[in-house]
Amino acid sequence: MSAYKASGGSDKAVYDYKEGDYFGELSLLKDLPRQATIKTTSAYVKLATINNASFRRVLGSLKEILERNAARYEKYMKDNGIQL
Repeated sequence: MSAYKASGGSDKAVYDYKEGDYFGELSLLKDLPRQATIKTTSAYVKLATINNASFRRVLGSLKEILERNAARYEKYMKDNGIQL
């Protein structure tokens, strides 16, 4: 499963996910539209969704951990010359 961002009229792979990884937390933490498209070629992917209100109610106590992970993701993007 990979994350793609539009770049020069086409999609560019910017991150490869491994088993147990998650995505979309930046949009929920910062209350912003999604920044990437996720694509998979596997038939064995399970996806769970959560809206913003539920995310804050259920995972609000994990906010600091998620923000730390967001900083790591943003560093990865910067180190690889990918604009957020």
